[in-house]
Amino acid sequence: MKEYAYETTEFGLSDQGIHLLRSRFNYETIPFSDIESVTIEKGKELNNWAAILTFGIVLVSIAIFYILRALHVIGNQEVNVIYIEQIIIPVIPFLLGCYCLYSSTRNGTILRFRTISSKKDKFPLKEIEKKDDLAGLQQYLKDRLSTRIRINI
Repeated sequence: MKEYAYETTEFGLSDQGIHLLRSRFNYETIPFSDIESVTIEKGKELNNWAAILTFGIVLVSIAIFYILRALHVIGNQEVNVIYIEQIIIPVIPFLLGCYCLYSSTRNGTILRFRTISSKKDKFPLKEIEKKDDLAGLQQYLKDRLSTRIRINI
């Protein structure tokens, strides 16, 4: 494995360029000469945040429907038996839906780049922020990309 000047679980930076990583192994290297622009900004950390938001809303809606239905059954005087499944089953979609809603609305600092061949990608910089080294990353990229970097934090 190579040592990188800056590394997260998804990418690493070295003098050769941006290394896209899976399990800390390089599967693609994008040289700095092929990069059209790099932006460091605040934004959504998830790529498909709208789909996850929609999925979360659907799960919470289903859970609320089943909870209201269970309350109707509990309030009905003609029903003598209420099964525990009728109470427990709505909890799982509700919790999963709440987690999806939380994940889809989470914002953070991201590194967004575009190559000359119009490939676009973005990576969260949470790990670098935890190390308190975001200023060093910005300077590292400014030294290698000069005018092709924008910082909007």
